[in-house]
Amino acid sequence: MKKFYLFFSGNHLEVLKELQKEEMVEINPLPEKFGFENSTRSLPESEEAFEKAAFLRDALGKVEGKPSSGKMVITRLQEKEIIDSFPIDKKYAEFFALRKELLRREQIEKKLAELKSELLLIRRLNIVPCELFKMKNFSFCLFLVNKKNRIPEKIQGFSVEEIWSDNKNFLFLTIFPVNRRKEIMGQIEKSNGSQIKIRRWNKLPDGILKKIDIVYRKNREVMRGVQEKLENISSIKHEILVFYDYACSVLRYQKAKQKLRTSRFVKGFSGWVRERDTPVLEKLVIKALPDSYLQITDPEINDDIPIALENKTFIEPFEVVTDLYGRPVYRNIDPTGPLSLFFALSFGFCVSDAAYGLVLIILSLLFIRKFRFTPVMMKFLRLILYSGIATLIMGAITGGWFGDMLNRLPENSMVTRTLSRMVILNPLEGGDKAFIFLGWTLIIGYLQILWGLTLNLFASIRQYGTKKSEEPFALLSIQIMTALLVLVFIEARKGIIPGDFIKIPGILLSASFIYLMVIKAKSQKGLIMRLFWALNGGYSVIAGNLLGDILSYSRLFGLGLTSAVLGFVVNEIVFMSTGIPFVGYVLGFLIFIVGHSGNLAISLLGGYVHTSRLQYLEFFTKFFESGGRSFSPLKEIREYTYIEKS
Repeated sequence: MKKFYLFFSGNHLEVLKELQKEEMVEINPLPEKFGFENSTRSLPESEEAFEKAAFLRDALGKVEGKPSSGKMVITRLQEKEIIDSFPIDKKYAEFFALRKELLRREQIEKKLAELKSELLLIRRLNIVPCELFKMKNFSFCLFLVNKKNRIPEKIQGFSVEEIWSDNKNFLFLTIFPVNRRKEIMGQIEKSNGSQIKIRRWNKLPDGILKKIDIVYRKNREVMRGVQEKLENISSIKHEILVFYDYACSVLRYQKAKQKLRTSRFVKGFSGWVRERDTPVLEKLVIKALPDSYLQITDPEINDDIPIALENKTFIEPFEVVTDLYGRPVYRNIDPTGPLSLFFALSFGFCVSDAAYGLVLIILSLLFIRKFRFTPVMMKFLRLILYSGIATLIMGAITGGWFGDMLNRLPENSMVTRTLSRMVILNPLEGGDKAFIFLGWTLIIGYLQILWGLTLNLFASIRQYGTKKSEEPFALLSIQIMTALLVLVFIEARKGIIPGDFIKIPGILLSASFIYLMVIKAKSQKGLIMRLFWALNGGYSVIAGNLLGDILSYSRLFGLGLTSAVLGFVVNEIVFMSTGIPFVGYVLGFLIFIVGHSGNLAISLLGGYVHTSRLQYLEFFTKFFESGGRSFSPLKEIREYTYIEKS
């Protein structure tokens, strides 16, 4: 990443527009120490255009019942024609008024519904409610009682009249002296009754209900008319989405322009550009601002340097895994490439079914075509494609084809013979096959931990030099010598090499441990602290790198075996169901589809989550330092449009 400063005296608008199209620079204001002033103003017009476009887009989504998605392929000329001809102010005013009217009508409908629900309870009341409130020395109470409770005939000696009832409740009315209200209400509560409050209606409830029904129907008719007019927004969907992207891009352009700083004679701004893009930036500036001065420098230590991941095309999909954890700090290693092979391999171990791998490959290829204009989605789908290929390979060498379906096919068929030749180890065959499969996963774990420690040593030497890289060297040495000791021990037991050879890796391993403990002790002060950290350093390596981290990869064995067993169970149920008369084969087919689809979904989720976990907790912790800020170049917003390259 390179820092640049651009100073000029001419018109900067064209260069900013070109930079936005190229999407290669992050724009920042000049440092305050340069003495330039901020002369930019607020962005009322750009923000207003964006808000209007956003309103129309949201209104379109409400009419269609879902947010707009997908991309339209258009040319620059088509975009310009749409933007120039689209009457944003007129359409905004039209649909804003319709939306406002619809919301008002919905509020009216809600209020009418509330009044109606209240009046339905007292519909049979043959007294105008306001007359009840006019009594001077008497009061009244309307209350609900559940039919399961005892129905009161009198309350404190005062009659109770039934007004209304349904399947669950009775509504009663009682009239009593004002001075007895407290006693009456207490008695109602003891009867598990609940008081109903009503308004001071000046007409009989039944008559009011009829008028409310008339108003309600008229309001609904008006709402339908407004809704029909609102639905016309779908006819300009194309224009709305094109203008929305344009408004977003203009707003971002204007915000970048706000970062411009000026002096009496010169203007300028600073920013960041990827090193590979510096020649393009230089040519663009010379063409648009021939009298300008462009200075490109290396970043300084205290700079907030943005991070842009740069990987080969076939490695890019694995950036999804890195980005979920966080960008590396500047000068740290980008883990995307180092994790790629292990991620795909670990995912293949987790699913370990060749047929599932084929399904993932086919689905990812279909969706790649659909989302080819959505870069983020394309990355994820290509990650699934690579994972599907790894799953296909692992399933083929472990004999997994829709569970144990390979064992259920005719033995002499060409398909069975061909696929059986690919099988190297089937963990479900019995014997020690499952333990060998477990061993494979632990070897994968050991190799990735070793790779992580190697990267740790490389990063340490690059940043601090060899003199300050003793600890990474000691950790890597312990990892290598442990494996060498195990291999020599196994070969010596077989009699292939003399038993005394085991002393060599043993001595080297002990020396590496002592070296690490000395390094840990030297970093502390005081005898007790040095002794503690020396012992803690040795213990941490044994419990972490050599045992805990490597054994954590046994989850690949567990998930792979679970996927195979579930596939076997589904097949058992399928073949059992085929014996059912008439519907057996149809039922078996349905169970096969649903069962294996469910197993694939579980395996896919488990494989992705646990494989990612291994990268984050076992691999990244060896060398990776996160906390970097993502590179945010000035660019056009293309949420719904894709500009076809001419």
